[in-house]
Amino acid sequence: MAQRAKITVDLGDEELYRAVKIAAIEHRSSLREVVIEALRDWLRHQEGVEDLEDYREAKGEPTRPFREFLAELPD
Repeated sequence: MAQRAKITVDLGDEELYRAVKIAAIEHRSSLREVVIEALRDWLRHQEGVEDLEDYREAKGEPTRPFREFLAELPD
């Protein structure tokens, strides 16, 4: 059986908590499902940020024609 990971989150804002709880009910979701979805979205965003940073780093690097690159690959 897989272990469950639990966290406690202090939102520090009762109004935010109520708004999220109401939105979850309206979407027929639990607070748990809302938090999991938000964390997954955050992780996807972080991957996008990393991709953008990689692009910026490579932007100034020299380039060469794709055919030249292909010609160098072993058969």
